[in-house]
Amino acid sequence: MRTPTLPPNQVAFRVPPNINKLDIRDYLFHVYKLKVVDVRTMNYGAKRPIKKSDGILRGKFTSKYKKAIVTLAEDFAYPPPPDKSELEHYSNRAEIDRLRFRRLAGWK
Repeated sequence: MRTPTLPPNQVAFRVPPNINKLDIRDYLFHVYKLKVVDVRTMNYGAKRPIKKSDGILRGKFTSKYKKAIVTLAEDFAYPPPPDKSELEHYSNRAEIDRLRFRRLAGWK
């Protein structure tokens, strides 16, 4: 998660609720070779749609998640966002995947 309000040595992540602080620290060290000083987590519950007076649910279900704010030993710089012209060939791939899923939607 890109959070401009955090200092440069802190990074925010959105992780599954079953991941603990030690798992986050271990993952960042072994995969990315980052020295982690501190990990703080906050749990967020699921949001349910609102039932209107006509009995129809409005909105979307959202699953629960955990937000982790990690303090690193060194400053972290986000990579630049990708250029849209580099991603044009992926848009066609997404359409192919959508059609393939639609064909197989009835199979269980």
